[in-house]
Amino acid sequence: MEKQILKAKQLVDNPAKGRKAKFTKSSGSNTLEINQKLIDKTQKLLGIKGYYTDLDEAIANNETIIDRYHELYRIEQNFRIAKSDLQTRPIFHFKEDPIKLHLLICFISLVVAKHIELSSNISIKEFIKECKKVVTSGRLLDKITNKELILKPEIPQDLTQIIHEFFLLT
Repeated sequence: MEKQILKAKQLVDNPAKGRKAKFTKSSGSNTLEINQKLIDKTQKLLGIKGYYTDLDEAIANNETIIDRYHELYRIEQNFRIAKSDLQTRPIFHFKEDPIKLHLLICFISLVVAKHIELSSNISIKEFIKECKKVVTSGRLLDKITNKELILKPEIPQDLTQIIHEFFLLT
């Protein structure tokens, strides 16, 4: 907070066009002054944390609300996983059904990713890295003999072990 007050004082002494600090207020045309009322209010509230909810007290008491808030980081972590590792993109659907289907696919991907993480004790990022090592199969045509040669990828040992854990490979 001290840094914010110092920044506000510097801005009042040397105003810059378009700049504003938390503890400043406009006092006329293009002049700033320190908002002492806001500084006093902020100092009184230092160290106090509040939780806002629309839940009725009959449904959830204070302890329940605080407990749920403390679990919020898990939800945020899951969505960080979903956005970066699953490479979800913004959706541009305009009808309700495609939007619901897109979100369903994203959540199913998230569930599968969490299952992989919890079952194999490796991160989804590491799992995807291992999967990318597998090259798709290819077909070559020998023009002399006119025979087709099918190339099958070799699955790395680490990935084979992970897949066996999920009973995906027999």
